Amino acid sequence: MSSLKLGVEVVSAHNLIPRDGQGSSNHFVEIRFDQQVFHTTIKEKDLNPVWNEHFYFNVSDPSSLFDLHLDACVYSETKGTRSRSQLGKARLTAESFVIPYADAVVSRYTLEKKHVLSSSVKGELALIVYLIDDQTLKSSSNLLPAIDPSARPDLLASQTTQVAESICTNQNQQHSSTTMSQELLKYSPHRIKFEPPKTIQIYPASSPEPVDCRLKEISPYLGRGQVVGSRFMGLADMPASTIDLVEKRQYLFVHVVKARELPAMEEIPGSLDPFVEVRVGKFRASTEPFEKQRQDPVWDEVFPFSRDQMRGEVIEVVVKDKVHPNDDEPVGIIRFDRNAVPTRIPPEDPLAPEWHRLEDKQTGKKTKGELMLAVWMGTRANEAFDDAGDSDAVAALVDGSLAAYIRPQVYSSPSLWYVRVEIIQAEDLVVAEKSRIPKVSVKAQIGHHGLRTKVVHAPEFNPLWNEDLLFVAAEPFEDHLNLSVEDFEGPNWVEVIGRVVIPLSSIEKRVDNRVIAKRRYHLEKPVAAVDVDQLREEELPGSLLLRLCLEGGYHVLDESPHYSTDLRPTAKELWNPPIGVLELGILGAEGLHPTKTRDGRGTSDAFCVARYGHEWVRTCTIVNSLTPKFDEHHTWDVYDPATVLTVGIWNYRYRPRYPPHMDTRISYAEAAYLDELDEEFDTFPTTRPADIVRMRYERLRSVAGRIQTVLGDVATHGERVLAFLSWRDPVATAIFVIFCIVSALVLFVIPYQVIIVVVGFYKMRHPWFRQRQPSVPLSFFRRLPSKIDNML
Repeated sequence: MSSLKLGVEVVSAHNLIPRDGQGSSNHFVEIRFDQQVFHTTIKEKDLNPVWNEHFYFNVSDPSSLFDLHLDACVYSETKGTRSRSQLGKARLTAESFVIPYADAVVSRYTLEKKHVLSSSVKGELALIVYLIDDQTLKSSSNLLPAIDPSARPDLLASQTTQVAESICTNQNQQHSSTTMSQELLKYSPHRIKFEPPKTIQIYPASSPEPVDCRLKEISPYLGRGQVVGSRFMGLADMPASTIDLVEKRQYLFVHVVKARELPAMEEIPGSLDPFVEVRVGKFRASTEPFEKQRQDPVWDEVFPFSRDQMRGEVIEVVVKDKVHPNDDEPVGIIRFDRNAVPTRIPPEDPLAPEWHRLEDKQTGKKTKGELMLAVWMGTRANEAFDDAGDSDAVAALVDGSLAAYIRPQVYSSPSLWYVRVEIIQAEDLVVAEKSRIPKVSVKAQIGHHGLRTKVVHAPEFNPLWNEDLLFVAAEPFEDHLNLSVEDFEGPNWVEVIGRVVIPLSSIEKRVDNRVIAKRRYHLEKPVAAVDVDQLREEELPGSLLLRLCLEGGYHVLDESPHYSTDLRPTAKELWNPPIGVLELGILGAEGLHPTKTRDGRGTSDAFCVARYGHEWVRTCTIVNSLTPKFDEHHTWDVYDPATVLTVGIWNYRYRPRYPPHMDTRISYAEAAYLDELDEEFDTFPTTRPADIVRMRYERLRSVAGRIQTVLGDVATHGERVLAFLSWRDPVATAIFVIFCIVSALVLFVIPYQVIIVVVGFYKMRHPWFRQRQPSVPLSFFRRLPSKIDNML
């Protein structure tokens, strides 16, 4: 009996046809393979259902695998009657599902008709199909499929025996993925390496592709035990570790230290710009090249490779020259057998580096030059992992210059302070026209944020405001507070009386409710108005009486108040001691949709971001994976339990450029004229000249007149239609009734396809057969009475 099984994950369906008469349906999927049947659960009232359900079929004879096919049919079920109707099906041949589990991806298949006479279908079905052995399914033996009663008796007996064997004994089922791949090639007719089908479609961020965001409970194996039923089942003999919240994934560490006595290249004697490249299967990682250092370059870099993604059995460490980076002319190479690499798990010390002699790539003989390095298997708890990046991600990048952007990062948000500016009074202002009573306002600005006080009349040139303006500034206080006193002489004419610039670093900080003392700041004339030769002390434009402070007793809301991650005041001396520690283990993600195509396969480059308090963390970017594994552990101090931890996952290098709640094209914000924007942001009362205001009112009046005309025409046509039904004009109503009866008889006798063809030919008739006068029915309709005649 073969140990192979066909695994099918029904992910979701998209854009299905409604069948219940209310714009929706109840959907489920039926899967058939080799006379075995399985059904998913029913998703009610959903045209984009999401299942994410796994099923496993027995492969009775692997030699006939390439003669079988998998049918996935989408059905709509009617409640009460329990009747079902097929919405479409997808048939997969062996070339589509002879794929190992590690290479399986989400594939979307367009639904097809059951037969030619079936009604029209639409929609797509997302599946993940792969082959797997019994060893991986030890914990999933309860998911064996139901068997069709019409199946062959011998097949039914063999499947029953295999179910009993999988439940009772598991002694002789130790098959690796390598054995499975060899078995597939053994029974392949032409020994062809099959690849996933090229039917992957990429959906944009705005696509209504269904995503199952429900909370699910998992049972991962963590550092000191397993999480089962929301409880941590710890092991007493396991010491505490810094990675207790992440799964224990093994990594291959390659520590490249330095080289000595490297040979020079033959083309340019005495010159060598060496660098080291580490190859593990399809993954590659390299050090930085050393220019004009021929003999003793020092790198001291560590490269970790995830063991789950390694396929090769040989580890190659190649020394290359920057001038000749191709694989055909290396300086030397060192090879290691992956199965012979030692394992070091903390608290054990990392493996010490040793000198290794370089070999010639072609002959395998020892050559000149040695390389100091260490190779061992370990976990993320190893001290070397903190200084190393994810070599799997770096090696898969198309552009190597982006390697620095995929490493994990920690960001600290700057401390935000409220800047309270109390503008009390201006004294002894000097204006250009002293015979006119000035209308004065104060404009305050920090960076790009500006506020203004109200406009007051100053007959004695000492205007009084007593207004508070509030700004937000971030440490370190490098900006300045710019205050300008302005005089509104007329429409669109403002004169700056004086200015004062105050550094934010010179403003006093306040963390309590004490009163800040007032200070007087002398105004300075604008730069264009200053004459150094004639400037005298008594000609200063006046002064401002202010009360300034940096408020540290409040928390600056820089996020939504419903999802605040921190509620502490700005001043650190007001912080209470922490009440606990928040620990977050970011394990990974599943079911990601492909966002790009690379090497003919849909893939994604994803990283995870988490924020709590003032600290942001970003995991490393996992390249070319729809099921990324991060396994990173982060901690924060908790000061308030009524806070929220924010965690999200993003697609690398494809972040949204605009806010998700705003579309400038739909709102026509980009098509607005400058005059319309000026009118929109004009103050009240208006500060524009009278002729501009009059023009705007005339434009508004003309638009309202056109709208009123269109509404009047619509009302007139509605009254003419009512004239058909109200017998207001007996002749017109009688003609309309006769026309309706004749039309009903014609539509009943003649097929609607013929009527559509005749109407189409009539509308597309040659201009020779057209008349310049309006048609008789249109003229008849326009002459019907309406109430506009009564108005006249």
